[in-house]
Amino acid sequence: MKIKLFQEFLDYLRNYVNSESQKGRSVFIYEEKPNPPELFEKLDIKVELDKHKEIILQEETRLELGGMTNKSFSLIYPFSHLDIINYIKNGTITLIGPEIQDISDISIDFGMIILIGGKNINEKDWDSMRQFNLISNGIEGFLIRTIPRRFWVRISENIIKNFTLEFLGNAIFYLYKQQFKDLIESMEIFFISTYTNVIDEFIKITSKINTDINEKWLKKIENWKKRIDCEYDWGCEICPYREACYNIKQVLVEREKIEK
Repeated sequence: MKIKLFQEFLDYLRNYVNSESQKGRSVFIYEEKPNPPELFEKLDIKVELDKHKEIILQEETRLELGGMTNKSFSLIYPFSHLDIINYIKNGTITLIGPEIQDISDISIDFGMIILIGGKNINEKDWDSMRQFNLISNGIEGFLIRTIPRRFWVRISENIIKNFTLEFLGNAIFYLYKQQFKDLIESMEIFFISTYTNVIDEFIKITSKINTDINEKWLKKIENWKKRIDCEYDWGCEICPYREACYNIKQVLVEREKIEK
């Protein structure tokens, strides 16, 4: 991504947050806790890498963020350029909209932006950092469902009493730093809850970023298809041969390592 485009994007985000605050909207600014496990223990919600691969059924769900019938978006963007790493507010969680305890609905509009910076992040790390499994499989009673162009979370009845978006932000910081350790130099998170017009606006301002990501992803898919002589028109995420294709890819990767 062009550095200027990203800086303009981040400036717009911050100015928009300030504008919403001046209008009397609920805006909360949280800072990352110095000892996250202490927070998790206090709230009695378990957070650990790859330890909570849960299926949360509809009848077990207390609150849905986004989903099929609500407006939603998500953006996870890792970057390695030093100017951008220093441009974000490390350890800051910004929430536009009410906290969980002030929401009585069982399903709400929701948006999330996670910015991750580290000068040693390579292309493989970039792909890994953008996966939702890291978050979904690391938090007790928390499930991210994967559907195209939507963000959909289920929060179980068992943890809703103590669950907050401040907690979620700290859990995300913690899981990423556990997984990627010294790679991450800065992280900043934005959440938007219930405010439909704000989510609409954020969808617009993240469109250029998502276009950049999609173009990069489509280029990788096309290069991969050419490499294995794939003639199918559909995307990899819905391909019935995805698992077999992945296994072939792993063999090719190992072969490349041996040949080097």
